[in-house]
Amino acid sequence: MARPDSPSTVISGPAPIAPVSQAARDTQFEETLDLYGSALERLARAWEADPDTRRDLLQEIHIALWRSLEAFDGRCSLRTWVYRVAHNTASSHVTRQMRLRKREWVGLEELPEVPDPAAGTTADLTTNQDQIDLLYAMIHQLKPLDRQVMLAYLEGLDAAATAEITGLSAGNVATKIHRIKHLLAQRMNPAGAPQTPQSGTAAHPYRTHEKGGAQ
Repeated sequence: MARPDSPSTVISGPAPIAPVSQAARDTQFEETLDLYGSALERLARAWEADPDTRRDLLQEIHIALWRSLEAFDGRCSLRTWVYRVAHNTASSHVTRQMRLRKREWVGLEELPEVPDPAAGTTADLTTNQDQIDLLYAMIHQLKPLDRQVMLAYLEGLDAAATAEITGLSAGNVATKIHRIKHLLAQRMNPAGAPQTPQSGTAAHPYRTHEKGGAQ
């Protein structure tokens, strides 16, 4: 019988990933942060309301991303990989925090179209910051999986990419996105007109908040 390392032995299965040096991984990590650092800050704010804990979460995401790059083989886009790692890390983080704080979340279908009056009305949304605060307050109420879908939509990812990140079917994602559009139209439109905001546009201010989201 041939030894496992014998030239006559045929080993099936995927080719092993070539090891990446720490210096190369550090460079790749810095380049990745240059591309997606602002998005990760927004994501951290959307997952964690408390500023101090948010900084801890952002650090957790950075560490998880740095470690994960050794396994990145290009089978998906770097963007999809970054969001998958970040969302998985954030979801685990808030699940732990939920147990500590004894909080409960709701699904997209359970979220009321009209916000709590104590949080103000859409007529009070006179600035982008007012809209941002209301938007994050809405996101913080959602269950982790629905939160992932909503954040992916707000970041401009399509249903196929969101499905790849979350593990949901594309059809399920499309259904949730339809609900998200309706909620945003009802909650974020001060005039009350039946508009349907599109991701990445001025219809909602999420992506206009580029810097400082984790502070």
